[in-house]
Amino acid sequence: MIETERLLLRELTQADLPAVCDTLQNDEVRRVYEHDFTGEEAAAWIDRQRARYERYGFGLWAAQLRGGETIGMAGLTLQPCEGEEVLEIGYQLRPAYRGQGYAREAAAACLRFAFEQLGAPRVHCIVKRDNLPSRRVAESLGMTVRREFLSGYGGMRKPHLLYAAESAEPATFPLLKWLSVGDRHARALLDRELAPLGLSSSQYMYVLRVCAYPGVTQDTFLRFFLIHPSNVTRALAALEKAGFVRREENAADKRTSRLFPTRRAVQAAGRIRAAAARWQEQMLEPVPREERERFLSWLSAVSLRAAALCAEPQESGGPKDGGPLP
Repeated sequence: MIETERLLLRELTQADLPAVCDTLQNDEVRRVYEHDFTGEEAAAWIDRQRARYERYGFGLWAAQLRGGETIGMAGLTLQPCEGEEVLEIGYQLRPAYRGQGYAREAAAACLRFAFEQLGAPRVHCIVKRDNLPSRRVAESLGMTVRREFLSGYGGMRKPHLLYAAESAEPATFPLLKWLSVGDRHARALLDRELAPLGLSSSQYMYVLRVCAYPGVTQDTFLRFFLIHPSNVTRALAALEKAGFVRREENAADKRTSRLFPTRRAVQAAGRIRAAAARWQEQMLEPVPREERERFLSWLSAVSLRAAALCAEPQESGGPKDGGPLP
């Protein structure tokens, strides 16, 4: 799963039982855990990690030298800490491989995985207060002590330190987040306003356009919208069925039709425009009036950039929407 300069971190299997036993059945582990692990408990340890892989996508992994020898375990788990669960880096090495920098190398790889792959905002190490080597590893990763508490394996109550490091990256991507939040709630507001008219927020734009351009040909109409033409075609069919749009044969080109608003569409258009204007004004309230034109210009540029990226051919590596923009 994860490669470092000297190690490969991969999922444990029961074939790793000898290495796991050697990792858990020694004086250092007995001192830290205050417990003697049996062979059966070591096998159950592996089963517990495999259950974590299935449930969470991570757990303690086998720490294997790139040359092939399994030297211990390292990974990520959710651990209890005074009534809450924290994402923790854990590791245990076989006695012959301690003191050679492998623990820090594996822990640093786990920290990167948590930040870069999981997008975790914060990662922890829970260290027994008198475990100086593990404290040095945590501190070498830039972690600092956040609190001291009582904890331990099998219910023992010993002083432990909770170390933590914060991600430098935002937990979410603010542009995508706020565009999504704004779009979702603006649509909800318009849905509420337009429901008495028999329309939704996904339909109102088509009614306004057909009212503004009565007699427009369908192929021209498709080019008004920066979405896939099939979506527009389906929306027009629904509006025609609901009595908002009427089609006529295009005498100039029998392959397409002309679109006209119905009386129902014309009567609804004024209320649609008033609702849209009202909600736009209310949503723009946090933006100073002298900055609104600039704000809307940048928002338009960002949105058009997103549309252009969707329209790029597949070999460019851009995101796809199933076809070119109209």
